[in-house]
Amino acid sequence: MFSFEYTHSSYKDMISDLAAKLQVKLKDNWLFFPEEIASGYYRVLQLSNGLDVNVINCRINKDWLVSRKSDTKEYYTLRFDELIVEKEIRIGIDNDVVDRKKETVAVAYLTSSLFDWYYHGTKGTIFKGVNILIPRDWLGKLMGIETFDDILPAYIALRSRSFTMEPLDAVYFQLMNEIMEEDPDTPFPRLYIENRVQLLMERFFTRIHSRVSLADVQSNIKPDDIYTVLKIEKILVENFSNKPKSIEELSRKATMSSTKLKKIFKSVFGMPIYEYYQQKRMLKAGELLSTGKYSVKQVAVTIGYTNVSNFVTAFKKYMKEEPSNFIEA
Repeated sequence: MFSFEYTHSSYKDMISDLAAKLQVKLKDNWLFFPEEIASGYYRVLQLSNGLDVNVINCRINKDWLVSRKSDTKEYYTLRFDELIVEKEIRIGIDNDVVDRKKETVAVAYLTSSLFDWYYHGTKGTIFKGVNILIPRDWLGKLMGIETFDDILPAYIALRSRSFTMEPLDAVYFQLMNEIMEEDPDTPFPRLYIENRVQLLMERFFTRIHSRVSLADVQSNIKPDDIYTVLKIEKILVENFSNKPKSIEELSRKATMSSTKLKKIFKSVFGMPIYEYYQQKRMLKAGELLSTGKYSVKQVAVTIGYTNVSNFVTAFKKYMKEEPSNFIEA
């Protein structure tokens, strides 16, 4: 299995790290995958308006586990992805999990750097995507929000009602294909690409506005409480080898009642505290196994299990696979 983890808020830094991981050279920020990993390319460019964009067009020749870890620097990613799935894929999107088998997944969705994202894809999947990094102030303008502190609560409120995700239609496909038509030996006409990226963003946010007024989804959670819960999440998952902290301990650190902490945590992360803890625990196990450096027993111990059978059962429940399947050959 090929695994890659990143936290970058710059696609240029990300593609440099990916090239180093794959031991390949870049050409004007084009990366051509080694055939054993994938057939195709990954491309990064920065537009004149300052936005970072990446484009991927490939067939996966080996199982992948790619993850973006949460970051305290707040920014957003608008993703337009088409995946033709030969076997199965699993995508963790801001703590929601999408599982698909032998079908085409074509979706536009918005994610936040304050939450984890991961993609577990299997050999044979065809992956086409255009991703746009959007700074917080840009998102505010696109959503019609003038006060920065209102952006994150509005995002969480929209996400809770599934308004941060929608299927790709013919217009989206056309714009994506026009972006991907360029040859690496013929540099992107920047204004042309910038226009298509702008049209993608405008269409996505216009459709959000057409479905719901942002005034209808304003969160009643204070921004300070959201950021406090984000800090508590870091404490919760900082070391899986130790027994998880109790709700009472976490409440004291958050300086809020247990009831309030549980309510806000579920609003922000979409699930109860310990269910979230277990999900992240299993994802960490998958990441460790995919390196090929550890046995199933070693990983079980690392994330706090004394009984390997219990670990295998829990792993299969959350990851839908035997842990041995994650070990890189």
